[in-house]
Amino acid sequence: MSKLKALHVAIIGSVVCILIGVGTYFLVIKKVTEEITALDGRLAAATAVENTRPQVMKRLADAKINNMRLQVTLEKYMRAKMPAISFQDRPQGMIALWKEHAETLGPLIRAWPAKTGVTMTNTVTIPPPPVDPNAIDTSVIKIPVGAFTVTGDYTTLMNHLRSWNRFNRLVQIDVGSLTGNSPFMTLNYTVTVYIFPRGETGPAVPMAGAGTATPR
Repeated sequence: MSKLKALHVAIIGSVVCILIGVGTYFLVIKKVTEEITALDGRLAAATAVENTRPQVMKRLADAKINNMRLQVTLEKYMRAKMPAISFQDRPQGMIALWKEHAETLGPLIRAWPAKTGVTMTNTVTIPPPPVDPNAIDTSVIKIPVGAFTVTGDYTTLMNHLRSWNRFNRLVQIDVGSLTGNSPFMTLNYTVTVYIFPRGETGPAVPMAGAGTATPR
């Protein structure tokens, strides 16, 4: 009887060991299978990305070409419409802006209407430039030139308005009124000049009297 029990115990022990081994085997297989499935998913995603690489590279090359073309266009426009003003050195930039107001922009503005065939009946005065280099908006400088009153026939007046597109500076035209009968008509409008400085803006300039008093 004891032998039978010993045999039973041995058999039961063997079966338990086998079951434990089989269970461990299936757990390992399941884990490995899950890892393989995950890797297959990552591989499929990577393959999909790699398959789009030629299209992506073409779009990148096209974008670079387009960017270069736009840079050339911008530089051409800047040379044609913008004075060489930079505020990397703020005092020098302010001096260049003063010269632009007094020596360049004023004469250009006042001479332009006559060049386009109309008669200007009022006087335009360019506003004075700022005197504080730290107070200048160095992203874009807006110069409100003011009101213009010009006379001529309808066709000449319309051509005159369009002619501002050829002006040496970037201008915004706001038309106020057109009165009279052609060929004796009067056109009123305002002009604003915009200047985009070049380069980065330098540090602020220490100004006399700008310090903070120390309390006693």
